[in-house]
Amino acid sequence: MHRKKGMCLSQVMVISMLVRTCLSDDRINRGSFPKGFVFGTASSAFQYEGAVKEDGRGPSIWDTFANSSGKIIDGSNADVAVDQYHRYN
Repeated sequence: MHRKKGMCLSQVMVISMLVRTCLSDDRINRGSFPKGFVFGTASSAFQYEGAVKEDGRGPSIWDTFANSSGKIIDGSNADVAVDQYHRYN
């Protein structure tokens, strides 16, 4: 099976519609998207938890990668992240 490089026409049309909507004075709402459009989100523990050295937590593969010299341009890591570990009640 060959994978197509680039975007398909439907993706280009959705992006074009979103750009037009964002540049107009109208607000974006559910009706701004084609019928059947599926919204999605994603996250990871690495982005949220922080607490890299709390309660016996060991380093993950991403902790090791992000803390390796020269791997992240600005030298940042997720040792604190959004610190959900300490914010959870």
